[in-house]
Order: sequence, then C-alpha cells, then structure tokens
Amino acid sequence: MNWILTGLLAVLCLWMLVAAGTRSGKLYEFPFLASAMMFSFILPQLPGLAVDQFMPAGLYAKTVGFTVLCLAMCRLGWMPNRRPVMRAFQWQFSEARLLLASAILSAIGSYFYYKLSEIPIEMAVATMFTGYYVIISFFSEFLPYGLAIALLCFFNRKSLPALMIIAVDLMFYVEQIMRTGKRGETTELIILIALAIWFKWRRAVPHFLALAGILGGTLALTSTADYRQMNVKNDGPALSKLMEISVLDNFERILTAGGEEMRNAMYRIHMVDRNQSFDYGAFHWDTLVWNYIPAQVVGKPLKDSFMIGIEDQFDRAYNKPTGTTETGMTDAYASFWYFGAFKFFIIAYFLSRLYGAAMAGHTAPQLFYMLLAVSSMHTISHYTQWILSSWVQMVFFLIPALLFARIRKPAAQPSAVATMTPPPAVAAMGRVS
Repeated sequence: MNWILTGLLAVLCLWMLVAAGTRSGKLYEFPFLASAMMFSFILPQLPGLAVDQFMPAGLYAKTVGFTVLCLAMCRLGWMPNRRPVMRAFQWQFSEARLLLASAILSAIGSYFYYKLSEIPIEMAVATMFTGYYVIISFFSEFLPYGLAIALLCFFNRKSLPALMIIAVDLMFYVEQIMRTGKRGETTELIILIALAIWFKWRRAVPHFLALAGILGGTLALTSTADYRQMNVKNDGPALSKLMEISVLDNFERILTAGGEEMRNAMYRIHMVDRNQSFDYGAFHWDTLVWNYIPAQVVGKPLKDSFMIGIEDQFDRAYNKPTGTTETGMTDAYASFWYFGAFKFFIIAYFLSRLYGAAMAGHTAPQLFYMLLAVSSMHTISHYTQWILSSWVQMVFFLIPALLFARIRKPAAQPSAVATMTPPPAVAAMGRVS
C-alpha cells in the first residue's frame, strides 16, 4: 500500500505539472505552483520513509494518502473564471504616486535588508529568528512590496525611476540570496519578475524550461544545507568552492534515508490521531497572535492571554530536528482530521479569484497574486498559515500604499496607470480556465 499511494501522489503531481503545458501562462497558476513544490520538496523525501521499519504501522499510508487528498484539493479549488471577479480592488492608480510608494517601501525594506546583512552569518542562515532579529526580518518584507510595484510600473511603461528602484532592490535581494542561500527568497524573486512580465506583456516562460528548472531545483534543494554551512565556514559566499558540494550524493542520501520534514509530519499526525487532539483552527489564531502582537511592547502575560493555547503534539520520545518544518498537510490534519484538506480548497479558490482579476488587467490583484504566489507554495512545504499571515501583513502595509496612489475620479487621466484593459485576444485568454 505504501508504494501504491506514493505512485498515486507522483502521478497526480506529474499530471498537474504536464497539464500546465496546454496553455501559455498556465504554469503561473496555483495548481502548477503547488505541484512544483510537491514534486521538488515532498516526493524525494518519501522513498526512504516508505521502507522505514521503525515507522508505526499504517502511518506512512495515512500521511501520504492525506497528502494526495490535499494536492487534489489544490486543483479542485482552482476556479478563476467565475463572475464577478473581485470588484473591490478594480482601482485606477497614479503612476507617479505608485512609484513614490514603491520608492518609500523599497527604502524601508532596503534599510532592514542592510541590517540583515550585519547579522552574523551563522545566524543569518538560520530558518527562524528570535527577539530583535524578528523585527528586522519583519520590516525587510517591505522590499518585495516595493519591488513588485516597480516591476509592474516598468513593464507597463518603461521609465528610468522604475528601473532605478528595481536595480537597487535587486542589489539587496541578490546579496541576501548569495549570502544565506534562502530558497524562498530565490523563488520569490524569480516569480515576481516572471509574473510582472506575464501580467503586462502576456509573455510566459516556456513550459519545458519551467520543468527543467523544477528538476534542477529538486536536486539543488537537498544541498541547501551544505551551501549554507560552506558560507558559515568561509564567513560569506565562496562560489569558487561550489564544486565541492556533491549534489547527486545529497539527493541519493535523502532518497535512501527519507526527509526530516515528512518524518515530522508523520509523527505529528500519529500523535494527533492517537490523542484526538484536534485544534479546530486555533492554530491559525495563535500563530497570528504570536507573529503580530509584540511581547516587548504589551508584555508576555498580556500576549499569552490572547492565545487559545494548543498542546504540544509531538511525542516526547521524538526530537524534531532544529530548523525543519512539519509541512502544511500536518496542520491541516491537526485542525480538522481528513476534512482539513479543505483548507487547500479554500486557498486555491481564493487565489483563483485573485488570478482572475489579475488576468482581467487590474493592478491591485496583480500585486496581491505576485506577492502571495510563494506564500501559497509554502502552504505545502511549511504551514497553511503562511498565506494568511502574508495577507494580513499586506492589509496593514501594502494596501495603505495603494490607497495613497489610487485615483478616485472615474474618468481616465493622462497620469493614470489604468486598470489595464488587455487586447480582446488577451482578455479572452483570461477567461479560459
């Protein structure tokens, strides 16, 4: 049964990847992004776990079966062509104000990216920060907001101010990626540029090239830890020593031994099932409180009083490796048993509404989708909470910037970046599922 379910997951994943080749730009839709993450991050971890003799009986089959259900929900929830399409954000913007907002957001983000570069390398490569570094990391998120706005402005109408903002943002982005080897930031940068070109020029990366990138990324993911440790040892990037990393050996090792993230997922699901300790969504509220109510300001007792509090769902005999995740399938199951897979249906449906509005030419939904694309992939590899936290952060920091740049007059102005009305052929493309 273990291999049957593993094969079913692989077939579903490959079908979703290959099916994206039927129409230009389909590889930017959430089902493709979800299957790409599943293929590159989850599937390589399974073969070693499938033959793990110490795994509780039936646990592998339960976890992988639930994973298949979650991936299927990512496809079933994708319905971008229902009408009306998010009328709330069909705004017009002043290009000058958009660029000013982009410059301000980029300046704030660049400052905190610079502060991140001052963090000792052994801490910078960590996946989680604490204390003061959490604040720096939090405000550094302004940089992708500014970059996304500048990219849309530039590909809508080429201008020197937009190009200068992009150049400065890229400098900080690339430096941080080279220093820490962060996979999320690397993927985010690629997707921001690709989606801006797609939304404004309707030019997509060739399907075969995207598939080749996924295959290369699958191999590279298993060597990320080695790259980070190499940078720690050399106190910074040492590209001349990249050839010392044995990518194929690392990939073979994870295939043989299994991955820690899926092992975490299996043992947590085992404990939740054994204790029937479902949180019924309390996980999401507690995470929002943990992320956005600073104990340094309100005090720890007051912050704790806002939290519902959920029990530890790992057996004390199991030590979760530091820096590893539990995957989004885990918190989905821990909330509502098998019905938790419906979380992915909701995520897919929400993103499909954004994408439909973006394809209709509306700038605000284009920005939202660009900035939520990587968060949506993290719902597979990390937690389903990721996309909710990203949306909350955008509500407080990005939407005020858009309100500042919004034109409320119904008539078009020469200085306006209109809610783009694509040519008939392009508009028709946006209506195709």
